[in-house]
Amino acid sequence: MTGRVTALASRVRPDEGVLRGALVCVVGLLLLSQAGAAAAECRLADQESRGLQEVGVERVLGFDRLRLADGRTIRLIGLALAAPSPEAMAPVRDLSLHEGLRDALEARLEEAGQRLTLRPGRPARDSRGRPRMHAWLPDGALLAARLIAAGAAMPRPGPWPEPLDACLYAAAAEARAGERGLWLERPAALPARVLDPLDGALRHGRLRVQGEVISVRATERHWVMELDGPLDVLIRGDDRDHWPDLEPESLTGEAVIVRGQVYPWRDRLRMRIWHPLDLEVVD
Repeated sequence: MTGRVTALASRVRPDEGVLRGALVCVVGLLLLSQAGAAAAECRLADQESRGLQEVGVERVLGFDRLRLADGRTIRLIGLALAAPSPEAMAPVRDLSLHEGLRDALEARLEEAGQRLTLRPGRPARDSRGRPRMHAWLPDGALLAARLIAAGAAMPRPGPWPEPLDACLYAAAAEARAGERGLWLERPAALPARVLDPLDGALRHGRLRVQGEVISVRATERHWVMELDGPLDVLIRGDDRDHWPDLEPESLTGEAVIVRGQVYPWRDRLRMRIWHPLDLEVVD
């Protein structure tokens, strides 16, 4: 029954929109019990002084990478891409998701006079050896949490749990409650059965696709859900940690909505999903 908890808790009606997903059941109880405490623990004044470093930022290199005035290149912890809401919704979304978040990051840094206070995360470096840093603005706010609360990004904690993870999820709950940024997204869902593996146009954007789960393959490396059309949905490796209580076989026969980019895979299409917000179970 535990495997059904995540799936059933994320059920939505079609008119409730795209972003009522499994994130609620994964972190909902945590937010209810700890949101107030987490908010206090997020600010710079509540951090240990050891390891903190004040820096100047030379420029933004990407949605989560900064070139510092001292020549270092760092990665900001906690940010995942989110598309800004256009006035007209469509099933296919532009893949240049980084542009909205980068613009928001640059704006925050300009307001802060290009100054930040950094502290190394856990682990201290990413797979390419770049320093991973938590960053606070001069007013004491956690930079990633402020961007997430504005609806400019989704939370993406690191591979090792940290106390500041609760700040990211609390910020996401705030953005969702205020219907800000990505939380306004209501694109239509394409039926999986109408997808055409030969239609290259579909591979130039993010899709929102609805279909019935016909079967699920679970291995040590990944889960693959086959939908009632030429589409397989892939959840790989560490991404499965976002669904700690989900038994993927429990989704067989369920109607689901998934969001992501599709790409050719043998004679079918495949979509990799990364985050609980990209998977919904529909009544």
